[in-house]
Amino acid sequence: MFLWGKWGSTDPADSAALATGITSVAVTDPIPPYDFGSVSMLKGNVEHEFEIVNTTDADLVVAKAETSCMCTRMVLRLPDGTEVGPFGMAGHGFTPSVNATIRPGEKIVVRAIFDPAAHGPAGIGMIERVVTLDTNKGQIAMQFRAQVTP
Repeated sequence: MFLWGKWGSTDPADSAALATGITSVAVTDPIPPYDFGSVSMLKGNVEHEFEIVNTTDADLVVAKAETSCMCTRMVLRLPDGTEVGPFGMAGHGFTPSVNATIRPGEKIVVRAIFDPAAHGPAGIGMIERVVTLDTNKGQIAMQFRAQVTP
């Protein structure tokens, strides 16, 4: 595998912000979960970007992108700046293939979008979700968590 990490984050306390920063990593170490902190259902969606850098000398081919729950979507920004998606949970609508090649030194940005109101009142409390990329080098999993409040 090939991920040696540079881990960067922003203050997760500002859950009212639409985008809450970026986590930048290489491609082989486990990616630490991102914590949104407290997220109000009334304030709408929150987002976080995970930047995956191909630090190897071989192409990384992304075949598929999925989320662990219907309350979460993801959009991918490819090395040329093109955005593809949104991608969601398997079995909840059409999930297109990605088929993107990330060459050595290039990066892909994974924007995870969480809707805290998707589950209604039953969704209040601590949540953990995962967005994944299936690649020719295995699966890359990015996790986030939040404390959902009314």
